[in-house]
This record gives sequence, C-alpha cells and structure tokens, in this order.
Amino acid sequence: MLPILQADLLKVKLKWFWLLVFLGPFGVIALQVVNYSVRYDWIMQQHPDEWGSLIQFVNMFVCPALLLGMTILASQIASIEHSQTSWKQLLALPVKRRDVFVSKFLVTAMMIGISSILLFIGTIALGVGLGFGWDFPILAILENSFYPFFAGLPVLALQLWMSIVAKNQAGPLAIGIFGAVFSTYAYEAPDWLIWKWPLMFPGKDPLLFVGLGLLVGLLIITVGVLDFKRRDIA
Repeated sequence: MLPILQADLLKVKLKWFWLLVFLGPFGVIALQVVNYSVRYDWIMQQHPDEWGSLIQFVNMFVCPALLLGMTILASQIASIEHSQTSWKQLLALPVKRRDVFVSKFLVTAMMIGISSILLFIGTIALGVGLGFGWDFPILAILENSFYPFFAGLPVLALQLWMSIVAKNQAGPLAIGIFGAVFSTYAYEAPDWLIWKWPLMFPGKDPLLFVGLGLLVGLLIITVGVLDFKRRDIA
C-alpha cells in the first residue's frame, strides 16, 4: 500500500489539485468577508451571538463546496490513469487491486481533510479579523469544519467509484454537481439521502450523520473494491 500511496501522491503533486484544495475553503471564507462587509451592522443587530452567527453563515456554504470539491478531486485523480491509458499497465504490476482503489480514496480524502483544516483556520482568522476576540468556541468551529467531511465520506467513495469505472467523466461529474446543488435545498429531503448528511441541522444530532457517514462510506468503499477487482478497466 505504501508504494502505491507514494506514487499517487507524486501524481497529484504534479497537477493543480492543491490549488483546488485551497480554493474551496478560501471561497467559503471569502463569501463571508463580502457578507460581513456589506451587512455588518445589520448582522450585529440581528445576531448578537457574534461567533455563533459567523459559524452559521459559514455552514451555509460548506456542504455544496465540500461535495463539489469531492466530485472534482475524485474525477481528476481517476482521470490521471484514464488520460494516460495506464490502467492496464498499473494493474499488471504486482499490486492488489484493492490497494489501488483504497490508495486513491485515501489521497482524495486527505486533500479534503486539508481543506477542512484550512476552513477551521480561516473561520477563526475571519472572526478575529472582524473584532470578535480570541474567546472563540473552538469545539463548535471544529464541528463545523470537520463533521461535514466525515458525514460526506459516502459521497466521496461513490464519486471515486464512478470516476474510476467510467472512462468518460461527464456522467460522474454531472451526478456530483447535481448532488452539490441539491444539497443546498436538502433540509426537507429524507434523511437517508447521503447528499444531505454533510448539512449541520439545527435540532438534529450531527454525530448521527457523522457515524452514518463513516459506516456507509466504508460500505461503499468495500463494494467499490469488490466491483473494481472483477471489472476490466480500459
């Protein structure tokens, strides 16, 4: 597994993946910079809880940005092999197909995890910059930054699976973009829809969706590995 991980990390190092990792959280925070610049007085009057309102505003854009990032990164990491027509050469090496699939998932998940870290840092930096002080609710910011990532792991696993088995990336990208757009209107959708899980619902325990995300994400990875083992990837 380690040599495959190193090879995948080298491949993404030579691409523009890391720019996307940075752009996701930067875009979410930049939107709030604009929001507070335009409506600062009104927000302060309507939302006396400074840090709580900031976390809430940031959260509005976390889910679609996260799902869109998962879609693009999964497609791009699979496209490296598709574009170079190197699946057959890669799978002809003395490596397990399981390790190839899991390695690409781990690399993609790592990049999304780094985006979550940047979102955490950016939220604190924005709040301090707005004059909210250093007495910030670190646990609430951590939850807002990382819970959507863990709850969204099934979407990441599904997007990677589709991207690997489909040589034409139009289908996986269309499904992923639709899911990201759908998530912004998913508050009233059934709880079993995985595109809804990264949302942080008022009045609902987010740990439930985090647990479901980890469990179902592992299940989809397992099914994806089984399918990848028997499939002839061109």
